[in-house]
Amino acid sequence: MKDLFLLGVQWCGKGTQAKALLNHFKWGFEYLEMGQLFRANMSNDNIVWKYCCDMVNSGCLAPSFICFDWYDIALKIAQEKNTALLTDWFPRSMDQAKFVEEMMEKYDRDFLVINYELSHDKAIERVMKRAKMEWRIDDIWESIKVRFDVFENETLPVIQYFQDKGKVITINADDTVENVLSKTVELMK
Repeated sequence: MKDLFLLGVQWCGKGTQAKALLNHFKWGFEYLEMGQLFRANMSNDNIVWKYCCDMVNSGCLAPSFICFDWYDIALKIAQEKNTALLTDWFPRSMDQAKFVEEMMEKYDRDFLVINYELSHDKAIERVMKRAKMEWRIDDIWESIKVRFDVFENETLPVIQYFQDKGKVITINADDTVENVLSKTVELMK
């Protein structure tokens, strides 16, 4: 089974689809949600996580050098367990994309990027709904605007880069969770 990377504009449902894919494949993957790792650690009162907290809460990407270490650890564990790795929230910049390629080559692994497309308007609608239900500090308009800009300027080039290499399937995320999952599984074959 190939490693999977879930990409798409924020609020396209990557986290929801990750959980649905894990359930569909009966936990046939190990799972790494980079954003969850950062949010869990950013409450720690130390220089590293304060730095990350400032970046993430302003809408910027988490520092690549920290992502590299976390991803390398997760990939080593998946390699040891002889299982595929499903990763959400990474890679989101070209330096991260190049790092992923190096790691895939180093460990002789294959991968697929799933790009969940969602319109700007629908993404805003979803984040506003989430902000009302489970307010997070990064769900403020200033941060949201920065996150859209970062996606357009940093992550879209990653998606295009892997698209040019034939490593991307794109799915319309403006549908029910079940329909998006069904389309994802169908296109993964």
